[in-house]
Amino acid sequence: MKRTILPIFLLLALTACEERNTLSVPTPKPLPADEIVTEQPKTTESINTVKTPAVKTPKVTKEAKKPVVVQTYTQSKSKQEIFSGGIMTDGLDIGTIRLGKEGATTRLVLDSYKWNINAKIPSVRAYETGYYTFTYDPKTRHIIGIVDGYRGFSALHGAKERTFGSNNIVKKLSMKPYADDSGFKFIIELKQNAKVNVFDLKSPGRIIVDITPR
Repeated sequence: MKRTILPIFLLLALTACEERNTLSVPTPKPLPADEIVTEQPKTTESINTVKTPAVKTPKVTKEAKKPVVVQTYTQSKSKQEIFSGGIMTDGLDIGTIRLGKEGATTRLVLDSYKWNINAKIPSVRAYETGYYTFTYDPKTRHIIGIVDGYRGFSALHGAKERTFGSNNIVKKLSMKPYADDSGFKFIIELKQNAKVNVFDLKSPGRIIVDITPR
C-alpha cells in the first residue's frame, strides 16, 4: 500500500512543478503600431508602367532675325565665234576696203584683187577669195582676221591701221605681225557688243563682214 502511494505522490509533485514553470514565463508585450514592420511583397514593374521624370527644356531666348545677305557674282559669258571659208591659193591682194550700211547692220567689204608686184594699186579683180579665218570675241569686242594666199594688203596704202570715226560700231582696223609671207593678220575693233557674221562671195571675190549691234 505504501509503495503504491509513493509513486503517485511523486508524479503529482512533478506535474505541479511543470505548471508552475509554465505560469512563470512572462507574456511578451505587444509592439506599438508605428513600430510594426510588415514585409511588402516584391513586385516587378513593367517598362511601360515606369514613369519617366519630365525633363524641363531650358527656355531659348529668341534673337532678332538678321537679314541674310546673299552675294551673287555675274560673269559675262563670252563664247568666241569662228568663221572660215575661201580657197587655198596664192598671188592675191586686199585691194580695197569698203564700209556700208543696211538698216542697223554695218557691212565691211574686203575686195580681192590679183597681186601686181609692179603696181602700188592693183587693178584686176580676182574671181575668188583666198582662205580666211575670222574669230569674234564678244568679251574684248575684237574680230581677229587672218587671210592666206595674199601677197599684198594695198587697201591700207602701207599704213598699219585705218580708223572709222564716223561709224557707230566699227572703231578701227589695225595690222598685226604674221609669220607667213603669203598672208596677213589684222584686228577689227568694235565700239559696242554686236552680232557678227562673215562669209565670202565670188565673181568678183570679196570677204563680207556683217556687224549688227546687240
